[in-house]
Amino acid sequence: MPPTTLYRLAGWAGVLTGVLLLLNDARRIGIVAANDLTHSIAPIPALLAPFVLTALYLWQRERTGVTGLLGYLLNTAGLVGAFAIEFASHYVFRFLDRETVESLLDGRTGTGLLVVSVIYLTGIILFGLATWRAGRFARWLPAAYVIGFVPTALRTVLPDAVVSAGFVLGSVAVIGLSWQLAAANQADRGLVRA
Repeated sequence: MPPTTLYRLAGWAGVLTGVLLLLNDARRIGIVAANDLTHSIAPIPALLAPFVLTALYLWQRERTGVTGLLGYLLNTAGLVGAFAIEFASHYVFRFLDRETVESLLDGRTGTGLLVVSVIYLTGIILFGLATWRAGRFARWLPAAYVIGFVPTALRTVLPDAVVSAGFVLGSVAVIGLSWQLAAANQADRGLVRA
């Protein structure tokens, strides 16, 4: 399979990721009903995101340098941790009583969540900075990525409205980055066939 096809697939997966993140935020703030379906699909964006991030990184890797590689690795590790958190939240914690969940969060589970948040936060900043400097995407997209997703990494200490605004901005950035990746590789495909 040619790289342009993989980039296009990752681009479309990224658009889906961004849309599902918006849906998750709408559920989280009560615009969309919290039910078995919306809880069941909640982890999907974190499952798709490493594939999307890999394509975004590979498409610009020559221009991102060491900062891009570190950002990619940390952001990916944070996303893998985010998937574990989302899975536990929507498939395990929601069926436990509040005292049990609080007990878990006060122990090693809470420490693990904090470690994931720090890794994710660092990865977001480094990846966004490297992407901005590389200049392969519209400059506002990596800026929106960082400004949007930093509050999501800090969601346990920030007000819900700030976190929600971050999810919206970050989701728009993911959709924009992914759309640009897919579109650029669609154009490359046309050039190859000509």
